[in-house]
Amino acid sequence: MNWPNRVLMVTPEYFDVEYAINPHMRDAQGNLNTIDKEAAQKQWQDLKNTFEKLGKEVVTLQGQAGLPDMVFCANQTFPYLKEGKMHWVLSQMHSPERQPEVAFFKEWATKNDIPTYDGMPTHFEGMGDALWNYETRQIFAGYGFRTSPEVYATIEEQTGQKVTTFELKDERFYHLDTCLSILKGDCAAFVEEAFTPEGLATLKQSFSTLIPIPLSEATEQLACNMCTPNGKDVILQKGASKTVQSLQAQGFNVIEVETSEFIKSGGSVFCMKMLLWD
Repeated sequence: MNWPNRVLMVTPEYFDVEYAINPHMRDAQGNLNTIDKEAAQKQWQDLKNTFEKLGKEVVTLQGQAGLPDMVFCANQTFPYLKEGKMHWVLSQMHSPERQPEVAFFKEWATKNDIPTYDGMPTHFEGMGDALWNYETRQIFAGYGFRTSPEVYATIEEQTGQKVTTFELKDERFYHLDTCLSILKGDCAAFVEEAFTPEGLATLKQSFSTLIPIPLSEATEQLACNMCTPNGKDVILQKGASKTVQSLQAQGFNVIEVETSEFIKSGGSVFCMKMLLWD
């Protein structure tokens, strides 16, 4: 399986924090976070530019009024290859506030000749919880907060690939993409506190190199919500100095970006994009 060569992003004009469906969306006083819309637009544009500088074509889907979290476009679909052509499994979002987002992705897929499957039996939140190892063709998948474990039999059936599952135990890491980042075939970054003992044992069996992310950087900078689009370059929220050092020690080229406005809603680099094949 090749690394995807395109990136889908959803435009951020309607991004905001209008409700709280994860612990990151409220401030220390319990109030909903306030978004600086101008800063958010700049941060989104800078991330788009970063993917383009790395040689990836960025395609965009228009954000929609009343759907402030649609910008986190890792969640609504799960892309896979079938007979050399990209297909999408459509998500069944856990939160009622986000459920209408999926229809816009289905419409976009239809316009772009992408076959879709929308028969998930219960809650599933796309690549928020189901992660590809693009080099080994394995799928690593989380459940417990947003996605139900029952869905992964369907994912195996649709993709023809094995799914390795992890129970998530800390609500701060409500999606697998907040506590596990697959960097290349034999290397991943992880947040130890997010996994059960059984999950940690599975990770150690699955990867020859595991990079631990400090809990403070995983919560404050969402450091594990990093993205590598090619197995060499890693993009993450700036300021996670220990994580940066650990990545560089493994030979990765680290690119720090600013996603602080999006972190106020519980997402960073990985959440803000979907990698696509042609």
